[in-house]
Amino acid sequence: MKFWQRAAMRTAAASLTVSLAAWGALHLGTTPAAADEINVNGVSAQVVDVNQPMLRGVWIDTWNPGMLSPEQVETLVEEVRSANLNAIFPEVRKVGDAYYLNGLEPMADNIDGPEDWDPLQHLIDLCHDTSDGKQYIEVHAWLVTLRMWNQRLGDPPPGHLFYEHPDTIMTTAEGEELGGTSMFADPGHPMTIEWTARVFRDVAERYDIDGIHHDYVRYPGDYDGNWGHNEVSLQRFRERTGFEGTPENDDPRWQAWRRSQVNDLVRRVYGEVLEANPNVLVSAATLNWALEMDPWAWFTSSPRLNAHQDWVNFMHEGTLDLNVLMNYTREDAQPHRYGDWMDLALATRFDRHAIMGPGGYLNSIEDTWRLIREAVEAGADGINIYCYANTNTDGVPRTEFFERLGQELFTEQVPPSERPWKDDPVYGAVIGQVFEDGEWVDGAVVTLNGAATKTLLTDGTGFYGFFRAAPGTNAVRVVMPDGSVHLQDVEVEAGLASRVDFEL
Repeated sequence: MKFWQRAAMRTAAASLTVSLAAWGALHLGTTPAAADEINVNGVSAQVVDVNQPMLRGVWIDTWNPGMLSPEQVETLVEEVRSANLNAIFPEVRKVGDAYYLNGLEPMADNIDGPEDWDPLQHLIDLCHDTSDGKQYIEVHAWLVTLRMWNQRLGDPPPGHLFYEHPDTIMTTAEGEELGGTSMFADPGHPMTIEWTARVFRDVAERYDIDGIHHDYVRYPGDYDGNWGHNEVSLQRFRERTGFEGTPENDDPRWQAWRRSQVNDLVRRVYGEVLEANPNVLVSAATLNWALEMDPWAWFTSSPRLNAHQDWVNFMHEGTLDLNVLMNYTREDAQPHRYGDWMDLALATRFDRHAIMGPGGYLNSIEDTWRLIREAVEAGADGINIYCYANTNTDGVPRTEFFERLGQELFTEQVPPSERPWKDDPVYGAVIGQVFEDGEWVDGAVVTLNGAATKTLLTDGTGFYGFFRAAPGTNAVRVVMPDGSVHLQDVEVEAGLASRVDFEL
């Protein structure tokens, strides 16, 4: 099915978006792109204008050449400019390592440059250079979040999370640590969240990046096994729920626990980044598992129940600015999958942005162009192509792919679409941690009273965060596990995070 045929079907089914109002959406529906009407075989459709403000990006991984040497970075930026793209998502943390200097984690071992060469800073310098009419290119630092090591690399080096805190490694119920050759950190261990938040905050504070990007912010649900049986996480689950023994993988309480650990991590990172640098956009590469997606089936979907990645909740809570959906599909073999998942992402972006990530590596150039046009026609806020190292199935060289993208599709330079929640914010945030005798308090009940009342539990690091707080005076109420109650007032400013820690 061609994109213009799906567009006609989407128009006829527009009531779907309206019905999703039951989810409490703040921003539903799509903004149609400027277009000219055509008629093909009696079916009216739209020829979409792709040269309008939107994010146009590409993922750059560091397993492959692309930004491993100064020469590669320069070529990368030249090729991206030839395509009239305006964003790059460079992988600067692939397995708990760093492609930047003086970080909190060990430098990656496949960098091919002088010891004092900083790949991330070099990329930023080139991308932000607008001299002689050059396009400003946003840099969204891509940090792989929970997939923390690969067995093929040997043992984790000093300074790595698994070297310093081996008890954070995620296991199956049988004690297996490997998903394929990969090892994951368990977000149910408080140190995983603490370590991750520090790394993200460090990059946001020290670099003039435009965004910071999660990947693998999930459990390894694509590998067999009942994942998440880190002993610290399991003990916290038992204490919180009263469960005894080892839970089955499909136990709703165990599923909810693991999902909440991912939510807690995403919340903590968003709060730390917002406080450190309010201009930085936080995004995530999110899943589209399953061939077709009925939006009403989200609550029983594979991403939510197997990978425990509830990206609809991320958007609803406001802990992501951009949902960058890894909408990897083979257009010739899975004609409905891309559109179905795109419709869900657009209907649940609320007041934020949804970016479509077509898998160029799975498709011909013609089909990738078609997927991009469909995303623009549907009102997506941008596209992000996967990936720089493998752009198409036609055998066309990468340089030619990007040149053709700029000649055949993106023929003009455009900026990303406006981000009103950043440019003209109406909400602020209240974040903080709860300590008792210097220790994190896990499971304290925190309520924010302002224009609305919101309640959540502190995570394993004692952290809490509310990201749609009304400006002005708000009250924070903490009920400790022993039942004692503590209160503090806080002044909230739109667009900023106000911190209120409780040290008891």
